Amino acid sequence: MDSSTTYKNPKKINFGLHENSCNLSCPKCLVHSKNYTRGVEIKKTLGVMTIEDIIKVFEEVKAYRPMVSPSFWSEPLLNKKLFTVFSVEAKKRNLPIMINTNGLLIDQKMAEFLIDNLTTVSVSIDATTKETLQKVRSTDELKKINDVVDLLLKLRGDKKLPRIVVSFTEEDDNLHERDQFVDYWLKRADAIRINKAYSDERTISKKNHIERVPCREIYDSLTIDFDGTARFCCLDGYRETNLGNVFRDGVHNVWNGKMFNKLRLGHEGKGEKIHPFCEGCDQWAGFNIIKEYQDGELLIRETQYSTYLNRLDRMSNWDTATRRGD
Repeated sequence: MDSSTTYKNPKKINFGLHENSCNLSCPKCLVHSKNYTRGVEIKKTLGVMTIEDIIKVFEEVKAYRPMVSPSFWSEPLLNKKLFTVFSVEAKKRNLPIMINTNGLLIDQKMAEFLIDNLTTVSVSIDATTKETLQKVRSTDELKKINDVVDLLLKLRGDKKLPRIVVSFTEEDDNLHERDQFVDYWLKRADAIRINKAYSDERTISKKNHIERVPCREIYDSLTIDFDGTARFCCLDGYRETNLGNVFRDGVHNVWNGKMFNKLRLGHEGKGEKIHPFCEGCDQWAGFNIIKEYQDGELLIRETQYSTYLNRLDRMSNWDTATRRGD
């Protein structure tokens, strides 16, 4: 990978709209769970983006149409007004929009808004019974979440967009429900993402030794915190990294800046040491696609820690122009 010529623009930009906010406290969440004291403390320092700063970024990047996502360690629908304005302004500039949500804040009106404006809606569910959902996501409202996904599918009808995805993060408490989850949702959703939970050290507890390769995230994804700080990647829930300020210096200058390119050269082993934040992390293996194949009516894409099950009859809404490694 050549960071100076191959990756000219990010294909996806994560925006930290309001990163001290979530309506759940999932035990695995590094920021919003009481299990992680660093997350409890970091939330006190976080704030909210202004729409003026968001529009400034949109104006700079609109020519190459990256996917924009208002999801960086928060529930994007919790600040409904800001999320709505974000989406309207992005759509005005023909920017594809995706969200990751727990689904609990989607009522009829919001569902209609999502169908009319978004490109991808990914709902994190992680269970097939309310008892297991309580263990892994601190809520037992499984029926409400399932009904929300069904509502989105019904409202979309025969329309191409948005792409509707459900996800399942494997943990000891829900692993027994994985196959049932896949069987249930393959009849409904466009795609399913299966991945493994990682620790606050950004590692998987049960893993095989894998020869390291450069991480996909630093070549096609830009993560902007609420104050404009560019983080190494979406995993930096504790705000340990800083690649410059996008609101002050602009996307292009940060993306092609000395710090970002030094980070990439470290991953490539080209005269720079890999950064300590990345050195102990194994999540690059969860981002980089290593296998892709068709199995019956599915396109299956695999990383070391994730599996993406894509229905072939629903592939028309997977835009090749914005397609990344996932």
